[in-house]
Amino acid sequence: MTSDSEHIKHLCRGPRPWNEWRAENPSVVPNLAGISLSIGDRQMGSINGGPINLAQARLSHASLCFATLTGADLRGADLANADLRDSRLEGADLTGAELSEAHLDRADLAGASLAGANLCGVSLAYVRNLTTAQLHEAEGDVNTVLPPDVERPLIWTVASAVDSQPPARSKAPEPTAAAATPPKPDPLRIEDRGYEEEAPTAKHVTCKHVTWLVGGPRGIGRRGRPEDPYNGPDSP
Repeated sequence: MTSDSEHIKHLCRGPRPWNEWRAENPSVVPNLAGISLSIGDRQMGSINGGPINLAQARLSHASLCFATLTGADLRGADLANADLRDSRLEGADLTGAELSEAHLDRADLAGASLAGANLCGVSLAYVRNLTTAQLHEAEGDVNTVLPPDVERPLIWTVASAVDSQPPARSKAPEPTAAAATPPKPDPLRIEDRGYEEEAPTAKHVTCKHVTWLVGGPRGIGRRGRPEDPYNGPDSP
């Protein structure tokens, strides 16, 4: 994201005209990303009409080394990767400011408000007038580099340890006894035999062909044959 040229023109007029323009346009978010001001334009303290209102301003990658920002309103400002080396930030309001990867070597933070400011991974090893009380209001982690005489807030270490824990995995429910032991197959059930039983087909039955004559079947009612059980001497 590049800066807005119109916004830079307003800033270069000085802190007082800038603040008046901000008051007339409260909904405008100043886009000053990547600005590189001259040494004279970086002096935004009370002598030059400050403190300056840079609240919510986009100042990422801005070159602000040796800038005078005493008492500046930098609430919610985006100062990620900004060059703030040797800058004067005494009494500045950095509440909720984004300072990740900002360069703050020898910056003066005396009395600056750091409530909710993001200092995670920021090197503060060479800043001036930083206190532990200020850090207790800020957000940092184990990668934030502090001066040797400043104690690291315990909450930073605890929060980093919690964030590094892997997410807990839910344990799969153990199978019940009924689910663990499958039922024995019933050989009488077709679905348990493992195959489909063919439907029974009609069997072809071969029957002898009987010839019917007058008087009934052959041999019935015939006379004169002793071996015929049906034609004995007592037959009528």
